[in-house]
Amino acid sequence: MKQTLSYWLDSVNVIRRVDEDWDRSMDSENWTDRAASQSIIGKPLFDFICDDVTRMYIATMLESVRVLPRTLFRPYRCDTPDFKRFMMMTVTPEDDGLVRVSHELLRTEPMAKKTSFKTVSPTEQSASAAFQSRMAILGTHFIRCSLCNRIRKVGQNDWQEADSVAVTSEAIRVVYGLCPRCMQ
Repeated sequence: MKQTLSYWLDSVNVIRRVDEDWDRSMDSENWTDRAASQSIIGKPLFDFICDDVTRMYIATMLESVRVLPRTLFRPYRCDTPDFKRFMMMTVTPEDDGLVRVSHELLRTEPMAKKTSFKTVSPTEQSASAAFQSRMAILGTHFIRCSLCNRIRKVGQNDWQEADSVAVTSEAIRVVYGLCPRCMQ
């Protein structure tokens, strides 16, 4: 099976088409109907990104590709509960004004421990310091880097592999952001 999938975005980041292998690749237990081509074509890319920090990062990449114009390459992880999946995102401006975004699976490694996540909902979040304090006091919330998937406990500075932190079969509750290494 093909290890690279692509979609094309218009000037306002609406998904205009996907490659011919998209739906066949989405036909697995790891994907839902939400990821099928008929469910994403015509929708804004940012409908599928759950946090503001990652949206801003991706928006900046897309705008950079359009303005310069040049291809950008960004390594990232797209893990499953059982596997670390090392990926490469390639963002390419095309002659027709669209931007092609390709995701290539480079390699996989088994997780040391099965690890899953639950995103803290926007209603549970707040931009206030009170939210950060509440998370630190509870000790159950982590920030997960949207690119490398490492996590850190709120109030601490140490970013770690999630499977080294997972101690129960329960999902780790996270908010998403970017670690300092990935922001460089």
